[in-house]
Amino acid sequence: MSEPPELGLDLLGIEAETFAATPTLNLRIGLRRLDGGPVQCVLLTTTVTIAAARRSYDDVERERLAGVFGEQDGREREPHGLTWGRIGATVPTFRGRTEVTLALPCGHDMQVAADRYLHALRGGDVPLDLTFNGTVFYPGEDGRLRTAQIPWHHEAAGRLPLRTWRELMDRYYGSARWLRLDDDCFGRLAAYRARRAHPSFDAAVDELLRRAEMLHDDEETREEEEWTA
Repeated sequence: MSEPPELGLDLLGIEAETFAATPTLNLRIGLRRLDGGPVQCVLLTTTVTIAAARRSYDDVERERLAGVFGEQDGREREPHGLTWGRIGATVPTFRGRTEVTLALPCGHDMQVAADRYLHALRGGDVPLDLTFNGTVFYPGEDGRLRTAQIPWHHEAAGRLPLRTWRELMDRYYGSARWLRLDDDCFGRLAAYRARRAHPSFDAAVDELLRRAEMLHDDEETREEEEWTA
């Protein structure tokens, strides 16, 4: 019985999809059978993780990232990996090596940690880790089709220029940002907007934020006066 083929997988590049209904990044993955032999098919699952610990952050980014990684003992946790997506793909027959394009949907939901992380960055690159698993179908020495599992040790790393992601999101959404509210909270906000006759939800939220900021400033002023009295 022939041994399962050893595969190599590499991240060759990341490009924005031009003609997709939703924002999508194309990940070009190179696959190769190390002994150069044939592969009938690969059912491939790729997990894309933002390797947040592999980059540095300035003070503004750290402030924006508050809450993304949670807290421990009252302090912000150190950055850790954030799962961005899992992509399934079928790789057709090849011999030696081939290339496959994986479509990574880009969300716009500020409840999702990966989306909040990306929005918080001001520039530079986003480090990515890719892990692969799945099933490889290959012809045995007797000509019969055989299968083997792709072990989890298959990994690849790369970097996504933040500008590529930002230009893609701006193309679809412009300056708008989506915030998900539960039904009760949305109903209260809608009622507040109606009472105040605001032309938009933006105007209603802006007024609420301005009031909260004024109260916060007043509290800080009172505390300072009490401290110096």
